[in-house]
Amino acid sequence: MIGKGSEWNNNELRFSLRSIAKYGKNIDRVFIVGYKPDFVSDEVTFIPCDDPYDCAHKNILHKVLTAIVKSDISNHFLISSDDHYYMEPTDFDNLPLYYRSMEIPDRVEGRKLWNPYFRSLHDTRWVLESNKLTIYQTNPHCNTHFFVDLYKKNKHLFDECFRYKFGIELNCLMGNLLIHEGVEPTFFMDAKLNGRESDEEIEERIRECGCLSSTPGIAKSNLAKYLGRVFNNKCKYEK
Repeated sequence: MIGKGSEWNNNELRFSLRSIAKYGKNIDRVFIVGYKPDFVSDEVTFIPCDDPYDCAHKNILHKVLTAIVKSDISNHFLISSDDHYYMEPTDFDNLPLYYRSMEIPDRVEGRKLWNPYFRSLHDTRWVLESNKLTIYQTNPHCNTHFFVDLYKKNKHLFDECFRYKFGIELNCLMGNLLIHEGVEPTFFMDAKLNGRESDEEIEERIRECGCLSSTPGIAKSNLAKYLGRVFNNKCKYEK
């Protein structure tokens, strides 16, 4: 899922694509839903989609549903952001259901009260608890699972996303539905970096989890230079 407004000329996506080309195993097709940067090749299936909402989580779900309706995407696919970088061999056909915490945060206080992300988590937890589901935080900064048949079976829950001001967290809803279906979750040591880390610190995080993510605005950071050194060759997903 990608929108406009990259602060790094969409290099987040460029290096993400290079990382899955270098380290990804058992990859069928790669879809981009939303905006397509000029460097993306025809090896990628592109589905145009706007961002009609002033809420990130609503726009993400809107793009997922657009992909389901306007393409032949499979029943089971993986959702990724443009800033996920795989740093070691990864079998995408057998990717676990990852969780960051056994509980979504249940209280939103102080400045977090006005933070759309934390408000969304708060409302997501309420929706899950109200429907007698587990409340694992299954939104790690790496690929996550989506099943079309499970979505259709629980469409009324996903529709809740459009009822709340800041939406609900799609990955947490799908993840806890999968747990309800009997899928065993696996803990993931999350690694979202801000660009101020040294090479040694970056490599330590890679040893811990194998997949990195980045905050916006890393264009001139050491992390950007590090990614440029590791993924310095074009891949088939680029022109």
